[in-house]
Amino acid sequence: MTSEAGLGEPGVVVAEVSGELDAADNKLEAELQVLLARSESHIVVDLTNVTFIDSSVVRALVVAHRTVAARSGWVRVVYTHHLIGRVIEICGLRDVFPQYASVECAIRGTTTLHAHGGTELGGS
Repeated sequence: MTSEAGLGEPGVVVAEVSGELDAADNKLEAELQVLLARSESHIVVDLTNVTFIDSSVVRALVVAHRTVAARSGWVRVVYTHHLIGRVIEICGLRDVFPQYASVECAIRGTTTLHAHGGTELGGS
């Protein structure tokens, strides 16, 4: 499900998915492809209600990231499940997709590192 973000940030869209995401269920990839075709350049991917991802999800995120980066945009990922963070870390993408605790934090570019007393980091 995609929606325009409120919060006073025009041009930001939120792609929200839930459940277990893998190659057999390409709903995130399909949704991202629609957003990329619409030339969106500020995308928040809300994985708060996702409990599992595989490399196909990471690939979809990387493709979206590369596409919007060429438009001077960004893709920011909201996740709280430790396994999602682990997959992103194993893939060496922690700097590309830092953890955002909420859609609001992602829109502002405030990572969870900042929320826990660290230095504020911008998004990708």
